[in-house]
Amino acid sequence: MGLVAALILWPAATALAQQPVQTIKFEQLQEIRQSPHDTLYVVNFWATWCKPCIKEMPYFEAANQQYKDQPVRVILVSMDAVQDLEKRVVPFVQKRNLKSRLLLLDEPDGNTWIDKIEPKWSGAIPATMLFNNKRKQYEFVERELTQEELEKLIQQYKP
Repeated sequence: MGLVAALILWPAATALAQQPVQTIKFEQLQEIRQSPHDTLYVVNFWATWCKPCIKEMPYFEAANQQYKDQPVRVILVSMDAVQDLEKRVVPFVQKRNLKSRLLLLDEPDGNTWIDKIEPKWSGAIPATMLFNNKRKQYEFVERELTQEELEKLIQQYKP
């Protein structure tokens, strides 16, 4: 089963029981980005050291819970260094009891992939990408979102 199928079919609770954070390469993230499914993906780029990221994290968790039975998938992509996975990222996730799908992007040089996500992205976080490829919908926000802004975006793009 490919990563895209796993993200669609695999319940978050099952994934968390096995591994709270999955390390991926950019190509795997691109698989999600190019998925033809009629699902709204809400992909938030964040890091444990980013205060605005931590501030908005509960909004993504609330959206994950609110839309769990709808074709909306929240994915939190950590920009922490891969060597910090066990000592920083996993404890952060466990302490906050995060339930959204959690990925750590194992790509040390952002210059090789940031433009492929969004040409206008400076690389600053937090950043959020919303897309539904079947409906050809796309939005990219390079700043901290309020809960109301996130909800408005989801309502605007959800199937």
